Amino acid sequence: MVADTFDYVIVGGGLQGCLLAHAVAHHRPAARMLLVEKADELCGNHTWSFHESDVPPEARNWFDPLVAHRWPGYLVRFPGLSRRVELPYATITSDRLRNETLSLAAVSLDTAGRPCLDVRTGEACDIAGPTEVIIDGNEPVRCRAVIDCRGLTASSGPPRGVGFQSFIGREYQTERRWPASEPTVMDVRQDQADGFEFLYELPFGPHRVLLEYTRFHEDSGCDPQRAEDLIAARLSDAGGGAAVVVRTEQGCLPMPYARADRGDRRSIAGGYAGGWYHAATGYSMPLAIRFAELVARTRPERLADELAAAGSEETLRRGFARMLNRLLFCLVAPTDRWKVFQRFYRVLPEQRIARFYGHRFTVSDAARIVIGRPPTGLTPIRFARSFLSA
Repeated sequence: MVADTFDYVIVGGGLQGCLLAHAVAHHRPAARMLLVEKADELCGNHTWSFHESDVPPEARNWFDPLVAHRWPGYLVRFPGLSRRVELPYATITSDRLRNETLSLAAVSLDTAGRPCLDVRTGEACDIAGPTEVIIDGNEPVRCRAVIDCRGLTASSGPPRGVGFQSFIGREYQTERRWPASEPTVMDVRQDQADGFEFLYELPFGPHRVLLEYTRFHEDSGCDPQRAEDLIAARLSDAGGGAAVVVRTEQGCLPMPYARADRGDRRSIAGGYAGGWYHAATGYSMPLAIRFAELVARTRPERLADELAAAGSEETLRRGFARMLNRLLFCLVAPTDRWKVFQRFYRVLPEQRIARFYGHRFTVSDAARIVIGRPPTGLTPIRFARSFLSA
């Protein structure tokens, strides 16, 4: 017996899966979707930030309602450099994305009165083929296209040759007014004895702030005590008075410097599983939006070909991003990694920064990033070998 048929089955209710549901609902309002998440609720516990320029105009109608906070610019601080980057910056929170997705499921009905978006949480989903899934071992559910949005942990795991960006964040309600009204994307202290680390600060309101410790390292671990110490130091410096933790988040993003072997896939994949993320920054939003738009605007039977063509257009950018990761994790001493980022923000104008983070950078942008005085210990020969092996 075959269960109800859908146009799309989206496996994984995180950022990519939920963005895809909103994009399809906007561009194909008659399409029926099934969104399956094995956890008890959608979206986990995350904060996804991005430049406003990452959002293409054609996605604004469905994307803008998902945004929780916006700022006109942000700061970066390094030893010897402090800069305000004049690029509008924004954030989507798990709570906002979850609520908007559940609201979409509640109000979108087809001509037969059935939900256009059916959300199921707390259920395991096995992908049996490009048009079929099995949920909790029950009868098959057929559709026109299965989209795997579960991330790397659902596929073959992290690729070989990889560094990690690990983070621990605390969101606080402060007694006194928080002194900063704009984010600080990187606050790099002088002590970099254990690799590249920094604080990330998002002020959500006069008395609400997220402080996040981030570490770039060869292993995926993150020292909780180190995180607590740096966060406590920032709380003290800010003079916010008593602060109460209202939310905690923790995670780890892969930063590959070797080509990934995706193997034989049973379905189309988005997000990290499909390579639709920025390897050199961990930023997932720009390519997640691009993937969602492409899927939503393409007939299901044409998806594989259209996505393959779009992916081939990103080949050089993906290779350059992996090469930058190789530079960071293999060619530069851990104590000097921060100098790579300091130079990036010192020499690049805003529009080049925006194109780089948005995975829209040109050959000229790439050249400007790498041409110049190299970090300590990086010789031209080692750098050239890194590029060829990326």
